[in-house]
Amino acid sequence: MPTSMTGFGQASFSDDEMSADVTVHSVNGKHLKTKVTLRADMPVVVERIRSLVPKYMTRGTVDVSLRLDWAGAGQAAFNDRAFASYAEQLGKLSKKLGLSAEIHPDRVAMLPGAMEVGSVSNRAANHVWRKIRPAVTAALEKAVRMKTSEGKALTTALRQCCTRTRKLLRRIEARVPKTGEERRKRLTQRVSALMEKAGETLEPGSVAREIIMLSERSDISEETCRMKAHLDHCTEALAEERSGRKLEFIGQEMDREANTMVSKAADTTMTKLIIDLRGEVDKIREQVLNLE
Repeated sequence: MPTSMTGFGQASFSDDEMSADVTVHSVNGKHLKTKVTLRADMPVVVERIRSLVPKYMTRGTVDVSLRLDWAGAGQAAFNDRAFASYAEQLGKLSKKLGLSAEIHPDRVAMLPGAMEVGSVSNRAANHVWRKIRPAVTAALEKAVRMKTSEGKALTTALRQCCTRTRKLLRRIEARVPKTGEERRKRLTQRVSALMEKAGETLEPGSVAREIIMLSERSDISEETCRMKAHLDHCTEALAEERSGRKLEFIGQEMDREANTMVSKAADTTMTKLIIDLRGEVDKIREQVLNLE
């Protein structure tokens, strides 16, 4: 059974040396894209988290936020050279433009490069990772449990859509013979009226040829046959794991068949049935976009 791409999980770690809060949030996405937010300069930890995520998720945009409270995370300090350069340039600009604005250190500190955070050694970063990894894993596992739960709900909804689509398809197939007979009667009546008005006799063979041509143009037997096959494939894919991509393709093919059937609809009753069927197909296409 496929899982949803939407999930959320939180976990924490704390001891005498450090504390960490981990939040994992995943949403829909064509491919797996992982974003790690960590204020401390620890690329080793960021890379370890990036490597861990694919073990739990294969598609979607995943945001992992890590708030770390640790004395060794690095201290913020002014970049004296950059700060002085900013102040000097702002002073020159104010003088050139005749401005009397004062230079506020707190605002200068917000400019790029004015503040620096001390880096953390790889050895220290690995030490941090060993401590916080269980919390990161727990947050990912909670997100996966939520994805699994939502995947079950989506699968149930999709199966219901497939059931309704099959019922509509049976009604459409049952309507086809009636539509052909009604079309034949309407065509015969119209041509007879025209011929009678012109004082000529109606040839049965001519009417039969016209009916055959109309029947060929409005024949939906191939479309209904393919739609049944797509529904079978959809049902099979819903029993598989990580079948989101396959279901997206099936949904596209079902939409193609539904559009063709609408264009061939012969009367208002048939049109309504096919539009209802297309509505169910749209629901299927929309829902499968949430599956991994």
